[in-house]
Amino acid sequence: MAGASVKVAVRVRPFNSREMSRDSKCIIQMSGSTTTIVNPKQPKETPKSFSFDYSYWSHTSPEDINYASQKQVYRDIGEEMLQHAFEGYNVCIFAYGQTGAGKSYTMMG
Repeated sequence: MAGASVKVAVRVRPFNSREMSRDSKCIIQMSGSTTTIVNPKQPKETPKSFSFDYSYWSHTSPEDINYASQKQVYRDIGEEMLQHAFEGYNVCIFAYGQTGAGKSYTMMG
């Protein structure tokens, strides 16, 4: 490993039962490594876009062509992390987000 590196990934999880019962609307869009957020209170406002190393769309079902499975997340991030750990380097996965945001969903599947 030539030097230290940080990779940032974001993932949109499926709605939970509470969100579905309230007919919640997804305000996130993803295209490639870009994640866009639409303000539901100001729909005519220009959406905010952010670029990350990885933007994983897991909000829909696996039948969706854009769906990111656990396997894909593992292949993109997990395999490399494990390889570096086996080589003796320090590695860390930091999962951040509010309660119910999908941290455990991403880490555990």
